[in-house]
This record gives sequence, structure tokens and C-alpha cells, in this order.
Amino acid sequence: MSLIEKAVALLDVLTITDVEALPPARRRRFADMCKHWAALADHADAPKVGVLSDLKRGARYE
Repeated sequence: MSLIEKAVALLDVLTITDVEALPPARRRRFADMCKHWAALADHADAPKVGVLSDLKRGARYE
């Protein structure tokens, strides 16, 4: 099992009680890390747009 698969499995079993048991500073850090990785995961699926992406796909505008 890869590290990312282990992280996903761990997040699947977390409960609100687990999060509430964290001290406020650690809870904020946990929230920030989750937001960071969520943004990266969403960005990976985003379609590439722009002139450079068009050129890489072979589109030529004349």
C-alpha cells in the first residue's frame, strides 16, 4: 500500500471527536494541511488551458 493510500485510509476513519480532541493550534494546522492537499488534488484534475497548452496539443492558429 502506497503512502498516499495509507493517508486516504487514515482520513476515512477519522471522526469529528478525533479532530475536536486536538489542541486548537494543531487543529488549525491539520485544517491548513487538508486545504493545501485538497487544492493540489483538485488542481491535478483541472484541464490545462492557454497558449502553451494549445501548442503542446498541436493546435496552430493562423
